[in-house]
Amino acid sequence: MSRTQLSIPVGLLVENVLTSGEPKEVIIDCLQRGDFSRLLPLVKEPGMDFDERLQTAADIGDDWEMAIRQGYEFKFLHINGLKRLLDFRFDRKVDRDYVQDELSLKHIRLTTQEIELLQSLIGRQWIVQAEETEAAEEGRTDSESSSHIPVLIQLKFP
Repeated sequence: MSRTQLSIPVGLLVENVLTSGEPKEVIIDCLQRGDFSRLLPLVKEPGMDFDERLQTAADIGDDWEMAIRQGYEFKFLHINGLKRLLDFRFDRKVDRDYVQDELSLKHIRLTTQEIELLQSLIGRQWIVQAEETEAAEEGRTDSESSSHIPVLIQLKFP
C-alpha cells in the first residue's frame, strides 16, 4: 500500500496540529468541524491559517485525515519546508541544533527511530545519513552519545 502524499502546506498543517499533543481522533474532529479553539492554544504555530490549508487540501485532493491516522510523505519539500518540519516534529532549529550548508543540513542529532521517521516523511527527495565527522562530535554530551546520532540531510538529486 502506498503512503498518503501531501503538499507542503498540508503536510505542515498536519505537523503543526500534531504538536498539540491531542489524540489523533480529537485533532481530526476539530479540523472537520472547523473549530480550532481546542488546538490553537496547544500547537507550536498558532498563527497558521488552518482554514486556508484545509481549503488547499480540498482543492488539490490531499487526504490530511488519512495522513494523520496512518502517516504520510511529502510530495515535494524545499529546504525551508524541511527546516520547519524539523522544528515541528523534532524541536530542532537551525543554528541551535544543526547547521545549514547551502542545500544540506548538518550535525542534526536524532535517535534511530527519529531518523527512520524523518526518512519516511522526506525520502522521495532527501537522503538522511549518519555523519562520521569530528565536527559532529563537538558539543555532545555522554547521554547523547549513546542514543542520538549526528546526521546529514542532502538532496537526492542536487
